[in-house]
Amino acid sequence: MSKSLKALAVAAVLCLLALPVAAQSAAFDFDGQRPDARAAENILTHPRALARFLHLSDSQASQLQTLWTTLQTTTTALRQARGPLCTSLRADLAAQNASAVGTDALGLFNNKSQIEAAFRTFDTAFSAILTPAQLAQYTTLKQIAHLDEAGEYNPLGACPPAH
Repeated sequence: MSKSLKALAVAAVLCLLALPVAAQSAAFDFDGQRPDARAAENILTHPRALARFLHLSDSQASQLQTLWTTLQTTTTALRQARGPLCTSLRADLAAQNASAVGTDALGLFNNKSQIEAAFRTFDTAFSAILTPAQLAQYTTLKQIAHLDEAGEYNPLGACPPAH
């Protein structure tokens, strides 16, 4: 076999080996407005899907489930507290009670801050159990879902609809 034919054969094998890497990077290169961004968000909000996507070991999946349960317990209580806080704010706004509106606004701000802190705690602890390759995939997934973007900042967060 001539040297040029051997070089061509080596180049072909290397190209074949690079195809999965190129396909993976192309899979992450899409518009966030497409449904794919929603799919990334769905993976991030379902621990079993996240474990499968990142190919977590049994130990990592168990740790993820513990972290997820803690996150859900913390944020559920905080989200349930938002309803009464919003109701109070609406009533105080209607009554034009400036002092109470300020207190209500601070309550909502603190509630939102606690929810964000719970997510940061989860994210930090979960990231710590990942391998470097898994962490890179997890970071990419968050970028696709636009979780890394602040966007328009609402200091109070959203209120549930009034009944």
